[in-house]
Amino acid sequence: MQPRFSQSFLLVLSMLLSLPGAAVLASETTSYTSTSIPAAADTSIAELRMQLKALQARLDALEQQAEPTRNTVQALVASADTKANIKGDLRYRHEAFSIDAKPTRQRHRIRARVSTTKAIEENLEVSFGIATGSSDPVSTNQTLGEGNSSKNLVLDLAYVQWQTPISGLKLRAGKFSNPIMRAGGSGLVWDGDLRPEGLGLTYKQGSLFINAMGSWLRESSSREDSLLYAAQFGSQHNINDDQKIRFGIGYYTITSPQPLFGEPAGNRVNAENGFVSDFNSTEIFTQYGRSLDGVLHGDLTVYASYINNFGADDANTGYAVGAEIKSSQFHLGWNYQRLEADAVFGGLSDSDFIGGGTDGAGHIFEVGYPLTKRVSLRGTLFVNETGLQSGLRDDYNRLMLDISYKY
Repeated sequence: MQPRFSQSFLLVLSMLLSLPGAAVLASETTSYTSTSIPAAADTSIAELRMQLKALQARLDALEQQAEPTRNTVQALVASADTKANIKGDLRYRHEAFSIDAKPTRQRHRIRARVSTTKAIEENLEVSFGIATGSSDPVSTNQTLGEGNSSKNLVLDLAYVQWQTPISGLKLRAGKFSNPIMRAGGSGLVWDGDLRPEGLGLTYKQGSLFINAMGSWLRESSSREDSLLYAAQFGSQHNINDDQKIRFGIGYYTITSPQPLFGEPAGNRVNAENGFVSDFNSTEIFTQYGRSLDGVLHGDLTVYASYINNFGADDANTGYAVGAEIKSSQFHLGWNYQRLEADAVFGGLSDSDFIGGGTDGAGHIFEVGYPLTKRVSLRGTLFVNETGLQSGLRDDYNRLMLDISYKY
């Protein structure tokens, strides 16, 4: 019986092992095969490398697309840095005169100017300008009513300016705007339209400033040249946020002085039309500024200047005092000047006060009103007296009405 049972058991067991899934029943635990750790790490790094390569390719494509735009922006910036600065103005003026022993006079005048300045190197710029005018060094006005004749254009500016390696020090050469500061804009010594010819210097460092120039008044092949040398130095200080004060001293001398174009312009001359005095003048000046609130709101400037010509024995002093208020809505100004015959070289001083030159005194009143940002009105009244030294005193009254356009 036992052998037959064993044979039957073996037969049943062999049938069970032949069924699907018999491998599972034949074992107590399921067989498991795992991927090794080094193999998984290599797979992840390879995938990251592929992603980084794809990202880099996309960034390269975007950069190539942006390159033309970047070049355009850089070109525009470079163009803006070297773009010429052009400015100009046109002034139409009506004048009325009331002068002793002369008939009342009315006249109309125009002044037109245009100039350009361009930086040609990082520290070098050139300027060029033309204006209406004539050989008169202190006026670019042209009088209307001369038979509708054409009006002259003259060279007004032509100079190069160099910003030296010394911080704040600039040099200019040619025909340039006057580097000498005028207290309150007064024409006691220098007319505002004066364009010296020669070399100029300006220096500013902190509160200190220095201005100087050497200018040819007359170059001659037959006699000694007439040269003007001028220098001034001073300091400006901020008293507080809305107040400041400036003061300084200047010295001006002329070698071999000669009347410009044969006109002494108030200076005393001898029978041969030569000056009786030399011109070695010293000026002291001060200017105070502050902001005003209230009805007369704006920027207030009060100034004073005194000059003495040590090259003359008498009639050798002059002074100016004045004040002005400027705002975006109006301009008010007052000035009183007294200028003896040989206090300064008359050919370069204010061409409007006392009719130009020296040997006179009086008041100057100004009122201005801006119509727009570029169009403005101004009225100037001169109540003056001439002939202080000669004793032949005459009243000199002059009214100027201006409309000015800037572009």
